[in-house]
Amino acid sequence: MHNRFLIAIDSGKHSTKAIMKDEEGLQRVKFRTLVEEVEDFGADISPNTDLVEFQGRTFLVGEMLDESKMDYRLTKHNQTHQICIYLAITKLLQRSKRSIAFANICLATNIPLSLYKNDRQKQAYQEFIQNGGEPICMKVNGKAFVFRIHQIFVLPEGIGPVYSNINEFRHKRSLVIDIGSLNVNYQEFSNLIPSFQQMVTGDLGINLLRSKISDALTTKYGTTVSDLDVERLLRGDKYLYLNGERQEDSKEIVEKLISTHVKEIFNHARSRKISFNNTEVHFVGGGALLLRDFILKEYPAAIIHTDAQFSNVLSFLQILEAKQNG
Repeated sequence: MHNRFLIAIDSGKHSTKAIMKDEEGLQRVKFRTLVEEVEDFGADISPNTDLVEFQGRTFLVGEMLDESKMDYRLTKHNQTHQICIYLAITKLLQRSKRSIAFANICLATNIPLSLYKNDRQKQAYQEFIQNGGEPICMKVNGKAFVFRIHQIFVLPEGIGPVYSNINEFRHKRSLVIDIGSLNVNYQEFSNLIPSFQQMVTGDLGINLLRSKISDALTTKYGTTVSDLDVERLLRGDKYLYLNGERQEDSKEIVEKLISTHVKEIFNHARSRKISFNNTEVHFVGGGALLLRDFILKEYPAAIIHTDAQFSNVLSFLQILEAKQNG
């Protein structure tokens, strides 16, 4: 089918990542998973933000919204992720040189590990994202799109680079630790085969660490330190600046909290009887990049993937292509 498109999407709590392979190579998109319904929206749309019209309602999606709009629910069976998945599809379709009229989408997307184990939950999520098999009609920044999700494969979060680099993992025992905004996912693989019993999720995402740091600094300095302040601090030199002055003892407080949090990530795995013996340990997800130095200090043999944010979705696309060719 000329208008069939193979698309893989990882809709995370922090950001939505999506890829599609076409004649030009691999197309990628990434945007914040922040969604808010709006009415009579007349302001100029800032960069990295989209206005989406779907089912008679209008939504603002992206960086124009603040962190309070993040969806903290474990499930992805909700409108936030539905809108972001559909928006990601339209963004990729716009990059194609083929006709995108009434496009048929073969989709691979993610679901939390705990829900992946439940066949009823998985089936319900598939039907929800497929829109009951009906065409999906929406406008993005005033441009109309109509497409149908012809086929969908729901895959577990946190599989990392295992299936996008099959030869590297074919004869190894590997543990993939995916550090996201809300959770940390752990998955063991032996010669490419995932261990169903060792699909584990821990409530140890970056948002929890951010809250710990915010609370500690707010208490220490007697002034409100927001999550956005902490986000900048984590990506910077780890110092808190108040009225332009660097608080010299703030870095020690921040680094101690980060170090303790990383230890908790490893201890949670051990508490669930996940072994690190004779195992390659791979870290993926945006949180892995943020905590890189502290992870390596705690576990020097850890492998932290440079393309950590797209690691899962690259494997999703590989699985999707294999199923289409199989």
